[in-house]
Amino acid sequence: MPSPTGRTTAIHGTRSMALALAALVCLSMLAVGGTYSVSATDGDETEYDVESYADLEEADALEPADELYLEDDGSGVLVYTEDTDDEIDEMKLGADVGEGLAHILVSGEHDGEEDVEGEMSAVLEDDRFTADGALTMEQPPELEELDVEIVGKQTEETSEFDADVYALIGTEDGGIQQVSTAGTGAVQTQTQAQQQRLFESASTSGDIEVTGDTFSSSGTVDVDFGTAPMSDSPDETFAFDLSQTGTGYEIEVTERETVFNSMFADPVEEWETEAKAKATLEEQYAGTADELGGEVTVEIDDHEFKEIDQQRDTYLKDVEYTVTYEGIEDGLEDALAEELADDPSTDLSDDDAERIAGQLTEIEIETVEFDMTTGDEALEAAWNVEIAEYAPVMEAMMEISEATIDDEQENAFDDEFEDVDEMLAAQQAADLRTTVEWDVNVAYTDDNRIELEATATGDTENYDAYTDELADRGIDVGDQETTFEFNAYTEDGEINVDGNVEVGMDDLAEEFLTSVTTAMQDESDELGNFASTLEDSELEIAKVDVDVDSETVELEAGAKFEDTESLIEDGVLGDNVAVTQIVGENDDDAEEVATYVYVQDLETDEEMSEDELTELGLVDDDTEVYEPGEGDRDFPEMDTEAAANYLGVDLEGEDGMPGFGFGAAIAALGAVLAVLIARRA
Repeated sequence: MPSPTGRTTAIHGTRSMALALAALVCLSMLAVGGTYSVSATDGDETEYDVESYADLEEADALEPADELYLEDDGSGVLVYTEDTDDEIDEMKLGADVGEGLAHILVSGEHDGEEDVEGEMSAVLEDDRFTADGALTMEQPPELEELDVEIVGKQTEETSEFDADVYALIGTEDGGIQQVSTAGTGAVQTQTQAQQQRLFESASTSGDIEVTGDTFSSSGTVDVDFGTAPMSDSPDETFAFDLSQTGTGYEIEVTERETVFNSMFADPVEEWETEAKAKATLEEQYAGTADELGGEVTVEIDDHEFKEIDQQRDTYLKDVEYTVTYEGIEDGLEDALAEELADDPSTDLSDDDAERIAGQLTEIEIETVEFDMTTGDEALEAAWNVEIAEYAPVMEAMMEISEATIDDEQENAFDDEFEDVDEMLAAQQAADLRTTVEWDVNVAYTDDNRIELEATATGDTENYDAYTDELADRGIDVGDQETTFEFNAYTEDGEINVDGNVEVGMDDLAEEFLTSVTTAMQDESDELGNFASTLEDSELEIAKVDVDVDSETVELEAGAKFEDTESLIEDGVLGDNVAVTQIVGENDDDAEEVATYVYVQDLETDEEMSEDELTELGLVDDDTEVYEPGEGDRDFPEMDTEAAANYLGVDLEGEDGMPGFGFGAAIAALGAVLAVLIARRA
């Protein structure tokens, strides 16, 4: 889910609110793989005063509390208060240790686009991720009609998608060009607008096909510029056909273009005769042959040169020729090897660079054809590419990518690179064929509007054999399935957008947590001490819902963890101090957000030591400390029933410390994610 473009201003503070913000980010991240903040945007960037932790194992997960209430059984409550943002109407945060539950609800004013309504929901479970949403907004007058449909699926037997787009842009009375002329207030006529068009129509169609060891593509591009009054310039053409021979490469070239006499070039001296043209071309192509230690010959197949405008000293050059390179393969391989070995972004030895360069030059060019003709009224282009022995090139490119990763990241990507190697081998063994085709047309209508029609399809052959080959190589995708659908259309003066995606895969949540862990470890060395905690959390379900209209926005998120006890075997806030519950809510009367962090000394059932909490950075001289029996002790508790109902899970009703890991994880991630948020802000 993409993050909002505005800067977050709804949640301020660097103490308890850093924890609340971290919990919100954590829950949203677990549900949809990103962060989401509920706020009004005023363009100011929120600054988070987060410590730069040199060693997070010794860092304070929480800052000093405003108040501390001690009990005589080894427990206590840290209280943090912050001024709430005026735009927040409701904020509730809860994390219950015994139940392994977390839940947050934030709602407030929406200062975004008016006349916008929408909702989004996403759920991540052990083996499935689902998300769907819908958005409705006012149809702008410039958009007459819109109809978009994109669907796709990937299963054990197939991988395919289809996309259809239709759009009509402009209004009936003035097209898209009816604009006021700067400084005069006059409105352009339709005839004037038509004269300013860049084109009358344009289209492109083509296809790409990839197999385990071949690549091919063909297609066309056509543009109609309309009638060009008072222009008699000749059409210009550039075309070439590149192919590989037994001893080198051959290029057949056609150049038809207008050339001008200038202080930098003398067309007559360079192109007037066939002999001059050959000498000019030999000089152009000889440099490459010399650099690669080979030879080049140029043969003129057809030649024409004539003056077309004496006053402007303009000529038409029309020449067809063939360039033949011989003996450049070794030089090409040596040049690639030298380039790879000298590249500071890679960590390749000379031997590895030479071996990879050899793989790159194994490619077999069947043909690379390109032909483009341009004139005052039209452009026409076409291409055809056929390449064999494609697999060694892909393997070489993967090895180059692996070489660009530093030593600290290498272990994290080892499995991925091994899987890619196996996938390439499986593609070849199964003769997997992937095809993408497209057809796009755009044109002005008679009433000066733009009409766009586009289709694209993707399909595969032998995909079932490919997944079988993957399974034989230890990559089981039998239970993996992905489907998605996206629609956008105009109706009754509104634009309606909706979509959904569903991903099914064994151990999906575990894989996701692993990827999050890797990302956190890559963020900085300091985060590595806490990153692995996510992998041990055994996520049962995570969910996030967003509802927005022109006046309000609401976000609700929650998560249920089965077992995170290993996260605090040695304590999180200290050697023996753990979080048992977190509750946060705003106070409408006092216009404050209060967060209550329940802590427990794991080694005593007597009064918790204030000195130990001071050493941990949870208490300082500004903290008001209440001994057992002192102060108002009417503290809220998390509404676990509401959280369980939201997530659709049963309450376990556990008491005591077993299973308290999630509370500790939230406390630890409070510091970690606050650091991340501050950096990204």
